[in-house]
Amino acid sequence: MEPLSSEQLLIEKQKLDALKQEFEEQKKHLWLMSETVYKEKKKIEKELENILLQKSELEILKNENEEKVKLLWEQSEGIHKEKERIEKLKILIEYRHDEIIDSVHYAKKIQEAILPSLKLFNSFLPDSFVFFKPKNIVSGDFFWVHPLDQDEVLFAAVDCTGHGVPGAFMSIMGYHLLGQIVVEKKIITPSLILFELCELVIKSLKQTLELESVKDGMDIALCKLNYKNKTLEYSGAHNSLYLIRNGVLTEIKADRRSIGITTATKAVPFNNHLIQLEKGDCLYVFSDGFPDQKGGNENTKFFYQPFRELLIKINPLTIPEQLEVLEKVISEWKGNRGQIDDMLIIGLRIP
Repeated sequence: MEPLSSEQLLIEKQKLDALKQEFEEQKKHLWLMSETVYKEKKKIEKELENILLQKSELEILKNENEEKVKLLWEQSEGIHKEKERIEKLKILIEYRHDEIIDSVHYAKKIQEAILPSLKLFNSFLPDSFVFFKPKNIVSGDFFWVHPLDQDEVLFAAVDCTGHGVPGAFMSIMGYHLLGQIVVEKKIITPSLILFELCELVIKSLKQTLELESVKDGMDIALCKLNYKNKTLEYSGAHNSLYLIRNGVLTEIKADRRSIGITTATKAVPFNNHLIQLEKGDCLYVFSDGFPDQKGGNENTKFFYQPFRELLIKINPLTIPEQLEVLEKVISEWKGNRGQIDDMLIIGLRIP
């Protein structure tokens, strides 16, 4: 092999230098690629680490959610069982309620059979009305009438303690005691009837001044009307009498005590008022249910002064028309509100 000339050697050297430079370039390029790959690898590792961390957190959340689902399921089962229990109780309560209502309706029939009917009342007191609205099915208020002869009749508006069934028990007792006093004991003076009624209520209920003793009783406006002489005897326990003559209302006030046990001496008699009547006079006796009824824009009681003004206003009307107005006025006053007590008003015009 012939030795290379210096010119060839130079050419070869140049080739080697070019290859070396190309190699260095490739080496540099590979280094850059390697650094990029390294950084990308680190990035991927970091992302993988985040994914693994998220996976761990998701596993924790999953376990927590499974516990919550399990708890909710247990609560759902408990709610379902409670709902079933409540449904059974509801059915039982409705059944008991129906039983009670049926019993009270039957008690109403018994009360109506015992107490005087409106027809009987009107037969003894012509040109009269009875405004009667029990709060519940049965009433603690009741009206009473008893003829003494063809010209004279006793009548009363009575308000027993309470309303509903307890009041109804008291009303039946009061009705029988009034009959016993007038029929059996022949007592016909209103004040003496009230005195005896007070004694019998205390005795019947075994009342004493002890705190645990039954304190039930009744308020009453009792009248004896003589059509022939146009006289009226009146005695009242808390319940007054209103007399309207020529458009003017006069209140004959009741004694400030009830029938039954009181802190006052029980031997104190009731006052007996004698009133000379005139043709066209209107008499009204009543319980406190109408004046005490709440209603109107302010949901306040009707009160006695507006009640008196209403009676004066309707006084020129016929007796049936007066009843219609009373029913309309209290219905509008009450509106959708509940009735708070039994209502009773007796009105009559002297012929």
